[in-house]
Amino acid sequence: MPNQANPYETKTIADVLSELKVLASNGLSDEDVKQRQTTYGLNEVVEKKQLLVLLFLKHFWGLTAIMLEITILLSFLLQKYIDVYLIGGLMLFNAIIGFIQESKAAKTVQALKQSLQVLVRVLRNTKWQKVLASQLVPGDIIRVRTGDFMTADAKIIDGEAGADQSALTGESMLISKNEGEMLFSGSVIKNGECNAVVTATGVNTFFGKTIQLVQMAKPRLHMEEVVANVVKILFSIVLVFVGLTIVISLLRGETIISMLPLVLILLVTAVPVAMPAMFTVSMAKGSQQLAAKGILVSRLSATEDAATLTTLCIDKTGTITQNKLSVQDIIPDENYTLDDILRYGVLASVAANNDPIDMAFLLKATDNKTDTAGYQQTSFTPFSAAIKRTEATVQKDGKQFKVMKGAYNTIKSLCNLQQSKLDKEVDGWAAKGFKTIAVAIQRDNITSMVGIVALVDTPLSDSAKMIKEIKELGVTVKMLTGDALPIAKEIATQVGVGDDIVAASLLRQATGSDGYAIIIAHNGFAEVLPEDKFTIVKTLQQHHEITGMTGDGVNDAPALKQAEVGIAVKSATDAAKQAASVILLHEGLESIINLITVGRTIHHRITNWVVSKISKTLFTVVYVCVAYIITAQFVVSAFDMVLLLFIIDFVTLTLSTDIVSWSKNPESWKIKPLVKHGFILGMLLIAEALLWLIIGKKYFELSDINQLHSFGFASLFFASIFNIFVVRTPTRFYKQPIGKNLLIAIIADIVFACIILSIGLPGFTTLPLIVTGSSLLYFALCSLIINDWVKVRVNS
Repeated sequence: MPNQANPYETKTIADVLSELKVLASNGLSDEDVKQRQTTYGLNEVVEKKQLLVLLFLKHFWGLTAIMLEITILLSFLLQKYIDVYLIGGLMLFNAIIGFIQESKAAKTVQALKQSLQVLVRVLRNTKWQKVLASQLVPGDIIRVRTGDFMTADAKIIDGEAGADQSALTGESMLISKNEGEMLFSGSVIKNGECNAVVTATGVNTFFGKTIQLVQMAKPRLHMEEVVANVVKILFSIVLVFVGLTIVISLLRGETIISMLPLVLILLVTAVPVAMPAMFTVSMAKGSQQLAAKGILVSRLSATEDAATLTTLCIDKTGTITQNKLSVQDIIPDENYTLDDILRYGVLASVAANNDPIDMAFLLKATDNKTDTAGYQQTSFTPFSAAIKRTEATVQKDGKQFKVMKGAYNTIKSLCNLQQSKLDKEVDGWAAKGFKTIAVAIQRDNITSMVGIVALVDTPLSDSAKMIKEIKELGVTVKMLTGDALPIAKEIATQVGVGDDIVAASLLRQATGSDGYAIIIAHNGFAEVLPEDKFTIVKTLQQHHEITGMTGDGVNDAPALKQAEVGIAVKSATDAAKQAASVILLHEGLESIINLITVGRTIHHRITNWVVSKISKTLFTVVYVCVAYIITAQFVVSAFDMVLLLFIIDFVTLTLSTDIVSWSKNPESWKIKPLVKHGFILGMLLIAEALLWLIIGKKYFELSDINQLHSFGFASLFFASIFNIFVVRTPTRFYKQPIGKNLLIAIIADIVFACIILSIGLPGFTTLPLIVTGSSLLYFALCSLIINDWVKVRVNS
């Protein structure tokens, strides 16, 4: 509900302009803006941030943390005070590291939010210009168009608009706003155009808050679902082996209380402790990397979806072409001149809109020195998909008439022309890839063709190369355009999409599964309506395609929102940006290639972590339990397990920054290959560690239980650390360069482990140097030679 009755809603336009001390024809001056920003502040609402201390303390809450805290309590009751101090210290260290990493990721997300600010058309110093929405002040005169996102409250001075206020009221019905009515911050303009005066900004807006253009949503990731299923499998295995171990222990006369700390730790190993930090850091790093390349993600999971993209539907304008129209040719009809076409075309345009077609006419008229003095535009109807033209009412010497410009067939129909001598010229232009705009004039309800103008939007120089590269990545490309079929075919052929382009009407006539067959059979569609785009995306998804969609207009919003990867191009309206999950800051397709490759890189890093987690958990639990069954002794203590848990997770977290190669084909979130890979490596590690235990007991005289614990720790640590080299690449480990951060972390971990095994810690018995060195060498050879060879054979 609104904060209070809006004081400007019932006042007249003249009273509002007078109260705000602004002329509608001039706008505010720079000095006025400066003074008002001092008085009212910026047009923004400072978000309430969670206390840092609470963000830190959350690391001591959750399944893993609670189980470790129970272990600390049990160790205290058993008077194992050294374990209490060390496990508590490790928890604190892990909380600090996690807090630092998440803080960095949060800063990245905040930086992305700042990058996604809205630009507003505003009249200042008698000139229209674009400024950041945060710079608006009460009294600013703004131009509002279809697709705009309202960032301040404003009263309409002239014109009309259809506003979607669902983000404010929850009601999805379109509300018609006319001259003198209010537009509220957070609304999306779905149709119409108007000039309006800003009445309130920031916290002073009617609804008391600034609705963000892009909600930084963080939906549940596909990979989180995969990991959840993996954890269920691991827990089942852990429960079986731990249960069997408890039964055997009780039969051997052990007390349940003495076993609980180790049992709890074994259960903790099945919990993906580092998963939230791993995913957050991976996604944030990827988003940061993309932002540096002019790609802004409004949903962190967009990079994950891009990795699995199978079909990309691309709009022609601004993606394949330059989105800069220029006049290529002009042909007047009988009784009219070239100047007449430009004059009436300019009168059917509005400079403040920055519309590409309008700008092409305005620039050509300026170059041609076409005179429009004495003509006054009294009303203007903007282009829409429904009417396919712009229209204006004009006065000259006391006489009133209408001018219009738009699609040739639309204007031809309004002129009641069945055939025209211009038809041949239009067909010839279409064959060359030109866009035809017809200009007409209406006097005394009789509409006459003034002439036609050829506009050209040439393909970007690298479009053909980029489309070829996208196809080489295993992604199917479909071109969708509202342009006529001949133009669509010409452009699609030029850039390598393919020449099998058909009219979208063919798709509208399809029933049942025929629609999917038509989409798959053709390279693209021409004369596409906004609802066709949504239908195409929805149909592809129903047949298990992961779909990307590019768009720029308010009518593209449903398709952009429906697609797994909705991409708003550089020239997109605010409404399109709001619906999309990715926003491009540069024209062309190179940004989309970067999005796909970075997404696949992140996918590879995360799957590497998952395989590492599966193999390490299986190895740790089964090894400890089977070794106990064989030797009647636990080969590690609860403290050893906690220490191992943290120092190995510290390294595997850096997998999020590792150098990995991206796949040449779309990725998938199938769980079976990951589980298979993890289980094979886990079983190899179990066999190798048990063999080393037998060798150790025979040749290293491990008679002391504390020394056995240190030996077990060494086995688990070195096997797990060298396993990272194996899981990080599907090829031989030495063929893929390793990330600097990961390599440093591995070396630091090995040095740390060797130091504590040689010097010891309170409650941690040292091992002879020969035992530590032999363990390091044994597991290095096993992982880097045997396990790495098996991995390559399994993957081939």
